[in-house]
Amino acid sequence: MTEIDDCRELAPSDRALRLLCAVEEHGSFTAAARARDMGQPAVSHAIARLETALGVSLVERRYGGVQLTPIARSLVDRLRPAFESIDRAVAAAAAPANDNSVSLSVSTSLASWWLLPRLTAFKRSHPDVALRIVTADGDDSAPTTLDLWIPLGLVEGSWERHHFCDEVLVPVASPDLATTLDVTAPADLARAPLLHLEERYRSRFDWRRWFEMHGINAPTNLGGDRTNDYSVVIQAAIDGQGVALGWWHIVHDLVADGRLTALTEPAITDHPFEIVSPADHRLSADAIELRDWLVSTMGRTPPPRSPQG
Repeated sequence: MTEIDDCRELAPSDRALRLLCAVEEHGSFTAAARARDMGQPAVSHAIARLETALGVSLVERRYGGVQLTPIARSLVDRLRPAFESIDRAVAAAAAPANDNSVSLSVSTSLASWWLLPRLTAFKRSHPDVALRIVTADGDDSAPTTLDLWIPLGLVEGSWERHHFCDEVLVPVASPDLATTLDVTAPADLARAPLLHLEERYRSRFDWRRWFEMHGINAPTNLGGDRTNDYSVVIQAAIDGQGVALGWWHIVHDLVADGRLTALTEPAITDHPFEIVSPADHRLSADAIELRDWLVSTMGRTPPPRSPQG
């Protein structure tokens, strides 16, 4: 192999640099590999080769994961917006020239329980706006090629941000199950059959944090059924299988029509949901219409009432 070939062999690849960004985002080689649908050894090997190519240490191996070095964090901060711009440029080149649709990415549960029941009203008032709805139940990869995104978690980077709604949490159960539960305070729910959401990527909120928010020392192993699909959690609650931790903007309609019952006072966190769009992407008039409609429609959702009210 020639000296030139050696240099090429050690040159940082786009793949390795993107994997470094994935490791930073997910906190471990294993989680990054799962998000990229590849083996953990391949990620570890790619990062090791990247360290050799750059001549610097990029990660510190620790129990339960890895931590990026200051040099690696600085590199990722520069790489991420560059990769986002590349992805948008490629998508724009590949998109049909006559595609004037407005694209929106939301979770499956938000689409099923909130958006779709209201979308007819939007189409009625905006019949010429073509929509492309994309559902995604993890924030592992920012959809930078889409117009609008309502992420499940908190996203960093350069985004235009608009407040969608506060994060309001209310434990809910079917009316029949609610009558069998003696719930007069949040601590009483530690004895109830709980329904758990296991998120694949970033966990926004769970029962343990809900109990901590109320100053309750919950049992180490909270029992109950588990799934990684929030729509399944809600359906199980409707069917009387347990108590779900309800995000109010999703369960409001179900409480209003009597399919679910709120069991305690609501809890509000300091992490509101947002509608975001790439900062360097100029939205069309149709996309702005959709964004403003989403904000105004969600703004008409009444706050939860006290269970005693």
